[in-house]
Amino acid sequence: MENQCDLKKRLIDKSVEAYALALETINRITIQYRLEAFCYLICNAWELLLKAKLLKDEGKKEAIYYKGRQKEEIKRTLSLRDCLKKVIPNQNDPSRRNIERIEELRNKSVHFLINNIPRDVTGLFQAGVINYYRCLNNWFEVSLSDRFPLGMMSIVYDSSPNQWDMTDKRLQKQLGQDAVEFLTHYCAELKQELDTLQRSPKFSIGIEYKLVLTKKHGEADIGISSGSSDKEPTQIVTAPKDPSTSHPLRQKEVIGEMKSKVPEINRYDIQCVNKVYGIKSRPEYFYQGKVKGSPTQYSQAFVGWLIKEYRRDDQFFLKTREKVKN
Repeated sequence: MENQCDLKKRLIDKSVEAYALALETINRITIQYRLEAFCYLICNAWELLLKAKLLKDEGKKEAIYYKGRQKEEIKRTLSLRDCLKKVIPNQNDPSRRNIERIEELRNKSVHFLINNIPRDVTGLFQAGVINYYRCLNNWFEVSLSDRFPLGMMSIVYDSSPNQWDMTDKRLQKQLGQDAVEFLTHYCAELKQELDTLQRSPKFSIGIEYKLVLTKKHGEADIGISSGSSDKEPTQIVTAPKDPSTSHPLRQKEVIGEMKSKVPEINRYDIQCVNKVYGIKSRPEYFYQGKVKGSPTQYSQAFVGWLIKEYRRDDQFFLKTREKVKN
């Protein structure tokens, strides 16, 4: 009969395998089923890891099984939700809420066909990936850096702000009305909960963060360190960025940079783009301080996106104006 240590090791090994497969799948952008597959695999990875943690903490196999079952019935192990309740009892813990939100998406996504991944969902996934890495190291002193490149931890996404405009008729036709309604409601809830949790990176990491492998700490928004010794737990540090560096352009400067490409552009065009494409809710493009009277600031990436859209369609600004009028 398998002893407790062997079972714990097998749970950890299979958990890591599921985690690696989840990362490989989510970053293969040619796979149309990657959102659903990632949800299934990362939830499985978490469930196995949490069961290994219960075995370690309680010291008996019964810790991962439901109690009160009849002898003739096959023993049933705890569900992901029930494992979470035991290991992370605080129901408002950002890490726990992250897993629960991904599990919710796993349960719902089977009913829809979702070819790409919305930005808000990408942020949720990215936080879950990093949370797993941290917990695996903290709970079992297991590092994944020697198993596969840490660069795999950065999820591939498309940051075009109009890619997930749920009012776009083409997108509605592609996804179907039920999927559009679900994603609209789901992403709105994610944003609201992120604010409730004080924008904790353990719940969701916005794509305004960069996840890179670098020896220069000043270049990264998130640092992952294994500590000064083998037994010191992994540390994740978020570094705030200076908006004067990340978003150095005011509205008139954006217009100034665009004038050579679009001579007729003016302030009203920028206002229309903001409204139609929700630029003010895109931190990678827009920033405004919370102090009353703070100026609006834009990133160089925003100018790059405007130029890209204009080159793709020289009627871009005219069409944007028409959308505002309608």
